Amino acid sequence: MIPDYLDSLARALSFDRSLSRCVRQEVEDHLWEAVAADPVGDRLEAERRAIANFGEPHVIAAQFAIVSLAKRTRRVGVAVVLTLAGVFFVMKARVAWYAVADWPMRDDMRAVGAVVGLIDRYAFWLSVLIGLGGFAYTRGRRIPRTFHAAYRDRLGRCFVLCSLATAALIISVISDGVLTALRLLGTVSYAGFPVPIVSMAIEIACAGALVVQIRSIAQRAASTAALLKT
Repeated sequence: MIPDYLDSLARALSFDRSLSRCVRQEVEDHLWEAVAADPVGDRLEAERRAIANFGEPHVIAAQFAIVSLAKRTRRVGVAVVLTLAGVFFVMKARVAWYAVADWPMRDDMRAVGAVVGLIDRYAFWLSVLIGLGGFAYTRGRRIPRTFHAAYRDRLGRCFVLCSLATAALIISVISDGVLTALRLLGTVSYAGFPVPIVSMAIEIACAGALVVQIRSIAQRAASTAALLKT
């Protein structure tokens, strides 16, 4: 009976193989310990009793899925802050390199560069404000033992804040790319190209990794919501 119960539990969490595998192992250990400690001599009866005491597989799966979703949402909040810090460092390093290399923007590009730079600045600091707010919001309360509408709404707001911070960061990175292109246009020497190009590649990679995490959270939230309805 226990293997069948574990199969049902694993299927309910099939949207996350790692979580499914860990939960199956944890529950299996718990159930066999309960069977070993049961005073009833009948093994099948002991298994039936252990399963009944543990609960319905979909209910248990939903509880594990909620905890996993909450923890991952918190980790995304941390990732947003760390990504913003990394992008800020790369941006400042590139600007400092322009100064050291004496690589000014062409005069005919300065007007466009000023507008794009303004968009870049506002988008980045907006991302910082929203990202810090999302980080504080994700760390505000403990994960409840039972899932309720208020906590579901809280997770939804956390996700929205992280998504908005990521969207603002993407605008900033795009603006950085435009500014870098304007700086590189018309240059005579190509010797210094790798520095701004590599720094832009790092920014794009950071933003892309954040998008992947946001998308993963969205998929996980949809799967958890579907599990709660079963």
